[in-house]
Amino acid sequence: MGKRRNRKNRKKQQVWRQFRSRSIVQAVEDETERERYKEEQKAHLKNIAESKLDLLCRTVLVGSVLPLGVEKNKNALRVFMERNYGPVQKLGVDKKRKCKFPRGRVTFNFKQDAEKIFGGITLLDASKERIQVKIPCASVGFKGSIAVWPSSEYKGMMLEDLNTSSVIQVNAEDLSLGHWFPSGADSCFKLPGLEEMEEKDQAGTWVEENPTKLNPVMFIDMEKGVIELDVTHCVQSALGDTLLHLLGAAEREKIIISFRFKDLAHPMQLCRFKRGWLTANRFCLCLSLKHPPRLSYIVTNLETDWETRTRLTKIVDSGGCALLSGTCLGYCLELSGVEISRLAKESNKLKKCGLFLCEEGPDLSQQAELIPREQVDYRHRKKLVDKIASVAQPRVELFLRSIVDSQSCSWFDMLNDKVKGRDLFDLVKEGENDLVERVLSEMREMHGKTRYPAQMFHQLYVAGVEVDEVPRPVPNFCVSLPRLLITPCRMCVTGFEVEMSNRLVRKFIEQFGFSDEAFIRVSIGDENGDKLFSDDLSGQVEARIKELVLNGISLVKKKYLFLAYSSSQLKEQSMWMVCPENRWNVIEMRKSMGDFSMCRTPAKYAARIGQCFSTTIDTSFVGLNSKDTGGFMNWTKQKFGFHRQRSNEFNNSKTLRVNDDLPDITSYNTSTGETMEHSDGVGLIRKERLKDIVKEITFGPKYKDDVTAIQIRYGGAKGVLMAWDFANLTHQRCSGYDVCLRPSMVKFKAPYDRLEVINIANRIPYFLNRNVILLGSHHSINDEIFLEIQAHHVYSLNKMLVDANFAAIFLPRLSGPDSGLMSTLSHMLYANLKPDIDPFLYSCLHATRAHHLMNLRKKSRIYVEDGAVLIGGIDELGLIPEGCVFLQVQRPLTRKAGSQKDINYMVIEGPVMVTKHPVMHPGDMRMLLAVNIPKLRDHKNVLLFSQHGERPEADKMSGSDLDGDQFAVTWDDRLFLRNPSSPMDYAPPKKPSDSDSITDGSLVEHFINHARNDNLGRISMLWMDHAVMKKDAGCSECLELAKLASIAVDFPKSGVPASIRRELIISRSTPRAHWRERKGSPTFHCQSVVGQLYDMIIDEMKSQRRAPQSECMAMAGRYRDKNGQILNLGDTHRIAKSKERIYNPMLPTRLGWTGDELDGLLINYAEHERDMYESQLLELMNQYKVKSEGEVATGCILKYHKLHKRRRHDVSEDIRRQFRGIRKVFRTNFFTAVYHLAHGNRAFLDAEMDDNEHEDDVTDENLDWVEAVATDTALNSVGEEMSLKSRRLSCRLAAAYYITAYSPEMHAADSRQVFYSFPWVVAADVISRGVNEGSD
Repeated sequence: MGKRRNRKNRKKQQVWRQFRSRSIVQAVEDETERERYKEEQKAHLKNIAESKLDLLCRTVLVGSVLPLGVEKNKNALRVFMERNYGPVQKLGVDKKRKCKFPRGRVTFNFKQDAEKIFGGITLLDASKERIQVKIPCASVGFKGSIAVWPSSEYKGMMLEDLNTSSVIQVNAEDLSLGHWFPSGADSCFKLPGLEEMEEKDQAGTWVEENPTKLNPVMFIDMEKGVIELDVTHCVQSALGDTLLHLLGAAEREKIIISFRFKDLAHPMQLCRFKRGWLTANRFCLCLSLKHPPRLSYIVTNLETDWETRTRLTKIVDSGGCALLSGTCLGYCLELSGVEISRLAKESNKLKKCGLFLCEEGPDLSQQAELIPREQVDYRHRKKLVDKIASVAQPRVELFLRSIVDSQSCSWFDMLNDKVKGRDLFDLVKEGENDLVERVLSEMREMHGKTRYPAQMFHQLYVAGVEVDEVPRPVPNFCVSLPRLLITPCRMCVTGFEVEMSNRLVRKFIEQFGFSDEAFIRVSIGDENGDKLFSDDLSGQVEARIKELVLNGISLVKKKYLFLAYSSSQLKEQSMWMVCPENRWNVIEMRKSMGDFSMCRTPAKYAARIGQCFSTTIDTSFVGLNSKDTGGFMNWTKQKFGFHRQRSNEFNNSKTLRVNDDLPDITSYNTSTGETMEHSDGVGLIRKERLKDIVKEITFGPKYKDDVTAIQIRYGGAKGVLMAWDFANLTHQRCSGYDVCLRPSMVKFKAPYDRLEVINIANRIPYFLNRNVILLGSHHSINDEIFLEIQAHHVYSLNKMLVDANFAAIFLPRLSGPDSGLMSTLSHMLYANLKPDIDPFLYSCLHATRAHHLMNLRKKSRIYVEDGAVLIGGIDELGLIPEGCVFLQVQRPLTRKAGSQKDINYMVIEGPVMVTKHPVMHPGDMRMLLAVNIPKLRDHKNVLLFSQHGERPEADKMSGSDLDGDQFAVTWDDRLFLRNPSSPMDYAPPKKPSDSDSITDGSLVEHFINHARNDNLGRISMLWMDHAVMKKDAGCSECLELAKLASIAVDFPKSGVPASIRRELIISRSTPRAHWRERKGSPTFHCQSVVGQLYDMIIDEMKSQRRAPQSECMAMAGRYRDKNGQILNLGDTHRIAKSKERIYNPMLPTRLGWTGDELDGLLINYAEHERDMYESQLLELMNQYKVKSEGEVATGCILKYHKLHKRRRHDVSEDIRRQFRGIRKVFRTNFFTAVYHLAHGNRAFLDAEMDDNEHEDDVTDENLDWVEAVATDTALNSVGEEMSLKSRRLSCRLAAAYYITAYSPEMHAADSRQVFYSFPWVVAADVISRGVNEGSD
């Protein structure tokens, strides 16, 4: 029901909104500046590459020559070359080759002269074809002739021959670690009321925490974009006992601290320290990082230049002091005058690339900023730990810890900053808990850092108290849990995230009183949040992970112990840890999940226990097991196990009678001698009971009456339940039951008897991908077909932006926006809003288009209209013949669906192509026959397979089963296979030997082993490389890689890794196809169909960037980022002028707007709601670092924050889910206000009234009635006075919402940020109905 909020102090309310807004504006500006610097870096590298190319096009190597160390021989070779070919610029000796007769290197003045040697062929072409020419030369030839071939890139060519270098070297005399605070960078200045503090911050500050005995050599590699600090000579002796590497005679070792250019938080700056009243003649280079650097031990083979890198977790200097590289992100390098002079020569280059802060003109040493130098003792960090521990609420403690870990605030500033003598911890203890958490969350998510945490907290808290800032709602099927990141150098709390709950978390929070923070999600990753790869998992890194996980992690007066991980978490390198409460322990918690005694390997044990951590929605339906005929099982915890309690609830409408022993449908495979299960993972449910269950599911299709299958978890069972009319089944064992499970579904015995839902069967749009396209070419599908389908897809995406009627038809067919937003956009389109005029509609459509274009570029995800992705099932009646399927799918809408009756279905008949992604073997693509069987027409949006044949059809596609696997099917005859292949035999790998016992150590070892040997991604990339290079996706290498992929997919459950033969590995120096976009590797322009598809999209995206932004009115003065996304940021003058053009005064008039006294109250209420809505929207955008209103509304995110890259799909779903929550809150407020107005309670809108004076007693039934009256066009004939009054008032309030968002008179003149979504997200259906009725 609706909740009234205090609307008195609107000025205070703006504090939160402005803080969030300024944070996003600053993030956008910083990113824009970084992109500008990136372009400068690219331009610099392009110049270097062009110079290299020009040099290589003029340089040849000469072999079989007399010793060129003799000046006479050298001159003779020069004379010979100039006489026969042309003037020589330089003649040198190849130093890399150490032999009696080293090769000569001849560089001509003109490349045409060098090409004469090879008959006019360019040196690049001659190099590709490995052409070598023998030329008679008696004067200098070893045996009367010389050998000549094109030169490859050689060591020293940059410095020796181009008179430049891509590496800048700086020798430091001293290094200290600490914290660097540049002037004017404090995030506290974003707060209204604290701007005057910026005047005090005229100079930067260096705070030294970790002085070292290091004098490193800095190497700035402009070509690689990496900065390295070589500290080998300072720490080598201290690391001799731990590295265990015996150097060979031709090997050299070094220890480096490295980071990329983009890891710099600010440009490096040259400074001088203040020392008393005098200025110290001491120069230092100060820099700050966004996250800790990489610590590496490198061994280089001097003969081959091959490097072996080993990740380190710490570095100890020669004095025995360990570097605090995980917590101190500031570096201060002391430089001599000589080094400053060297740096000055390169300063302009560094400045253009955004690496160095300096001005042109005076001497660099004269530009050094005079800064104060503070010192803190790292041992005083214990005071911070004690202070945090003094806070009573664990959740608040975790927020405080996350602020320090994220470097939003330094630990010493958190201790020292005060407001009226009270530090941050005093303020936190005095505050109201919920608001304290919200304020700390804002500080955690802000862009940048602050030195004034107490003052920032105070300002935000006071503003929050006066406006009663309401938190974003958490859906009832979700939970807000803390997350922890473990890296090689640090351990940090990354904050709280709202995610779907699972069985175990729900059980212990709801039934056994665990707190939310008793559970924590722990991720293993690199310092920047990326995934750790096998090369990163050195002995030190593994030992660190095992020590933390197995010994437990102490946080906020809690000790978190290892619990478990699921298969999906294993792939993303995360796990669950728990701090048991209420006298529970980890062993008993695992016992409560079920009986896993049959699992004899750590991999199988982890997979089975991971079922309890599947993200599910818990229904209220309870299973009555077939073996407990007296009543269903309730399990109660006892000291040494569980016992059953029976209750007589057999007739309860929420009780499901379950038969868990329905026989599987099997067949005998004569070729392998194995028994095959056709019904592997699929069971049955009465269709009447399924309709009751899906009503409780909040996600899925809008109209759920036609749902015929759900993916479930029930106790120890997993799989799919297909809806059937049990009266028509021949199964005698189904009689008297609501649900029938098969042995293939039951993985273990578990005491949990509630039905949980993971997914609902629905038609998902079908998209091709690169694997399917390459295999399609192998099956003789013409390349022009793929080009034609993609061209139509791009045409549709472009037309969607300008044609409202087409957008209304095409948009629902694409995946992306959820059903709630889809309804909003559909109502806007049916209200005759034009995509090229309305800013919010254009933003959403543009975000969707940009999302699909990016997927076309990265993955060739081409939309196929005549196709679908469906959950697989089995024909229980046995009517489908072998080699056939049955599918009945929802027909694409050609108009707005106003009710269930508007949704039509079609039965597909004829040949279809079926596969399951990812697909790598030619036989995984199957040509089957779709048949029309009237008795199966109750099944919609599912793919039913036949139960006949020796081998199940699902098993023929990547060894799939029916426990929730989704199959891609198309009836587009252009994609039918011309020469189908036989399916691959997916023989499971040999099982590892059984373990005597499953321990935490063995489970963690399996976790690390999987992280080290997870080769699925590498196998997939190698498969594409071989398919392109061999010009056949069915080559022997691809077939072998397909078998390895099947092993890699099963690795989490089997524990058997996929080992790639050396012959299948392609060296890094081998050019890859240009569409791979592989950074740092040579490329070639691939002419395959995938290359042509890629080129088409690149041309489309380039034309989009070249188009003037001002052409479209819907841009409304906003900017675009480099990816083309529309930001909520623009020029203040252009935004104000755009509002004058896009505001439609006729729309409020059609909604009944008159401008009377009531409308004045409505405007005030709408303005308050808009401010609160935009504040929460900004909070969501800040949390996930999203800068576009269209992106956050659709969930179509193009660029993810570093902590979210590994969970892209999950993050998109989280954003959509939370945006739906925001929509629900403000939509409820909207109809609550309408209800009060309809009942004559205008005081509800009065901003001067307190919350307590008008308690909101509106029930959910009241709100449902108001919503139905306001939105349902079928109620036009209703004559009830209250209904008509409510309808009119809802239209007038919606008009007020539109005015507050669009009217130029309501726009703040100095605002650079603007939002347009408010009226449409809340009341698009009301506006659409009102406008259409008003125009009649």
